[in-house]
Amino acid sequence: MSPLTATAFEQLLDRFEGDEKLFPSAANSAEKYELLRQKLVKCLTWKGVSETDADALADTALDRVALKISQGEVIENIKAYACEVLRYVWLEYIKKHKELAVDDENMPVIAVEPNPEIFDEPDLRVRCLRKCLAEVVPEENDRLLIVGYYDLEAGDKIKNVRKDLAEKLGFTMINLKVKALRLRARLEKCINECVERLSVTKMPNSDTNKRGESV
Repeated sequence: MSPLTATAFEQLLDRFEGDEKLFPSAANSAEKYELLRQKLVKCLTWKGVSETDADALADTALDRVALKISQGEVIENIKAYACEVLRYVWLEYIKKHKELAVDDENMPVIAVEPNPEIFDEPDLRVRCLRKCLAEVVPEENDRLLIVGYYDLEAGDKIKNVRKDLAEKLGFTMINLKVKALRLRARLEKCINECVERLSVTKMPNSDTNKRGESV
C-alpha cells in the first residue's frame, strides 16, 4: 500500500468537515477525526488489544481510509467504513501475533554466508538521510519535528513523544501529522534520488575493466 501523504490526509479532514452527521457536537474536522479515532481505539481495547497497539492500529485504519478517499473512493458512511477497515487491520494484527507466538526453538538453524550487498543500500540511505536533512529540512524546528515524529526507538512511548513534540512546537496533533507527512515526502524524494546517484557511481565501469584486461 502506498504511504500516506499530507494531501490524502487533508482530503480525509475535508471529508469530515462536510459530514454534518458525523459527531454533530464536534467543533471542526480535527475534533471529528480525534473522536472517530478514539472510537476505533475503544473497539480494539474491547477486543483485548493493548492500549498502545490499539492507538497504532486505529491510526493505520484511518490512514487507509484517507488513502482510499484520495484514490477516488466514494464513502457514504465514513464511520461505518472506518470500522470495517479497522476490522481488517485487526485481523492482520491477530494473524501477525499468532505467527510471532510460534515457538521457534525447534526451527532449523540455517547457516547463510552474509552478503555485503544486503547491507549496502541501508548504509547509503543513512548517508543520504543525513545529507537530505541538511539540504531539504534546513530549519532546526522542522528537523526536530521529523526526527521526533518518526523516532522508532520511542517504542511504546511514541504517542507521548508526539504529544510532547506538538506542545513544544506549538502544534495540534493533527497539524503535527500533516507537517510530518509533508516533510517526509520531501525527504523521501531527496533520499531516493541521492541513493540512485550513489548507486550508479559505485557500479564498476565496464569500459575501464576491459581496458585493464587488455593491458
